[in-house]
Amino acid sequence: MKFKRWEDHLYLFNYRRTYTEPVEYFHAHEGLELLYIHEGTGKYIIDDHVYSLQPGTLIVIKPFQVHYIRMIVPPNYIRSLLKIKISFIEQFTGLFPQFTALFAQMMEQPMTMQVFHLSGKHGAQVESQLLQLHEQLKLGPQTLRKEAVMLFFLHFFMYFQTHIYTPGENASSSWAASRTTKHINAILKWIDEHYKSTFTISFMASALHFSPNYLSKLFKEQIGKTIIEYTNEKRLEEARMLLQRRTHSVEEICREAGFKYPSYFIQIFKKRYGLTPHRYREQLEAQREGMML
Repeated sequence: MKFKRWEDHLYLFNYRRTYTEPVEYFHAHEGLELLYIHEGTGKYIIDDHVYSLQPGTLIVIKPFQVHYIRMIVPPNYIRSLLKIKISFIEQFTGLFPQFTALFAQMMEQPMTMQVFHLSGKHGAQVESQLLQLHEQLKLGPQTLRKEAVMLFFLHFFMYFQTHIYTPGENASSSWAASRTTKHINAILKWIDEHYKSTFTISFMASALHFSPNYLSKLFKEQIGKTIIEYTNEKRLEEARMLLQRRTHSVEEICREAGFKYPSYFIQIFKKRYGLTPHRYREQLEAQREGMML
């Protein structure tokens, strides 16, 4: 399990990172995330909705919001990513009171949209801003890096608010979902509500008024994995977050995340993350202690 290092423990930035192997994972993390897809196609799940991804897609993810991404490779997947901790943004609240109020409102209230397929004009603007930040961090003085990130975020957020994210318009002009998309969203919503309990495919199909065969076939075709595989990954990500944020025992976290048997939980956690839950927590603690030195 690799722990990504945040610069000054405040932000993490990658510009046009290229993946030559398929990308697929559940994830949640501290900090706001801006993900921009330069090249590649795939699927994205957030808040019980599935979205298609394509070049020019911008995704905004709130802190600790669980999301799932699956990118098809080949062709290559190229993306830029900025993760920024809220504590970093809050350092500048006194200088930009109106910005702070708008940003706090967006963080506290549900967003009507978090996945945006940008037009040529807006995509070019976002790509230009990302390139400028990349060059400033690469070529500029190290002492100015934090200020460069904050200035980028300020400019990006203002452009985002005025040209990309308009809550009223997004709410009223929501696209008409296909029958398949509606069925997938219903399945995802059901899993999100029940993944902490034991269930069978037959029970789930009956609750959703689908046949078990149709349910399993549709999910596998659209998401790329079985319902059980998806549910277990969701449970594992929940357990990983609980290990970071709480002091409960591994057995308590096992039950709270939806697993019935601790031995099975430990086995698939290690298979997924390369560490046992106990060892994962130890490495997190060691990393935190290192930050304090």
